[in-house]
Amino acid sequence: MLFAIRPDLPQSKVFDGLNRFFRETMLATLDGRQVDETNLPAGLCAAVAGNSPTCAAIDALVAKLSALHQGQKQALRDALELNTDPCAFLADRTKPLPYIPDAVFPALKTLAVHLFQSTAKLKGVEQACDECIDDHYARFRHRDAPGNGNVCCVCGTEYLAQIRADKNDTKQWRGPYDHLLAKDLYPLYGVDPKNLLPICNTCNSKAKLAKDLVLKDGVRRLSFSPWTEYASQQEIEVVVVDDANDLFPRVVVNFRGNDPDRQEKLATWDDVYEIKSRVEGEFKALAAKLAADASAPDDASFLEKLREVGCAKFQAQRLTPFDYWRARVYAAVIRMSPPSREALRQATSPTQQEIQDMDALFS
Repeated sequence: MLFAIRPDLPQSKVFDGLNRFFRETMLATLDGRQVDETNLPAGLCAAVAGNSPTCAAIDALVAKLSALHQGQKQALRDALELNTDPCAFLADRTKPLPYIPDAVFPALKTLAVHLFQSTAKLKGVEQACDECIDDHYARFRHRDAPGNGNVCCVCGTEYLAQIRADKNDTKQWRGPYDHLLAKDLYPLYGVDPKNLLPICNTCNSKAKLAKDLVLKDGVRRLSFSPWTEYASQQEIEVVVVDDANDLFPRVVVNFRGNDPDRQEKLATWDDVYEIKSRVEGEFKALAAKLAADASAPDDASFLEKLREVGCAKFQAQRLTPFDYWRARVYAAVIRMSPPSREALRQATSPTQQEIQDMDALFS
């Protein structure tokens, strides 16, 4: 996690309602009783009952749960009643993962995926929960606190989704929700709102894919709990390396935790979302970015522009993709040795022909 999730932001009412319905349906089946609607949004059960595909998925799971022997039922009941926060498994590798009998897993996964992808969008469900998923997404990415801005909190490199001028907040496009515990692997948390984090398409669909935050090669590992943890500025090292083997100075990102647990969380963040590779790849075009942001005739002016632009980028880190990283890179350029920095400045200055072309374009 690059940016802290701001506190006091209400979770999705739709996912919260469906998660409570999901767990109560399982508990009622294991106990051999009717679903208790006391702690569910009014009208939610009726909305679900009116949708045949959802009912079919529920019936399939109920049949599998009913066929379990008593010991399996009790173990699963205990896991449901414990209702462990999904992020607890990220922060504590010793916490046992919930018990799911093999005979139940496929039907449980099918229902969890269906609730997330289809049932959550039913008009009756939205009416019962008194909002739609887009309402929560709009709250999350609102510019002002407790909203978190429209830049991905995980990477800082991409918008959650582009904003259209002619649409209100709840009609805007939205990016995906990341299942911190993948729904295919941990279906018990398929609609748990604490397990669902708005992120960008690159983090979700290109970097993470089927990677598991909890296990790697069958071994438990630590990961950031994104609602409460994030990488500090001191744990992210950004340097500009002027290596004789390279044609041009290159940006290098390293992660340095103060203790083994923090180092492991940083490593998991980078492994799953490929932060280092993405940032270093973006700044292969360092010359072009410096030419655009900090072109200057001498070193003193260059330093002044780097500080001015870097501070502005840092202040706007939740507003525009890569602003955080540009600020860190420009701070790293300032720290370069004067001869290396001067060579970099000269290499990124516009040519006389480029200056004439710009004068002609904007005069």
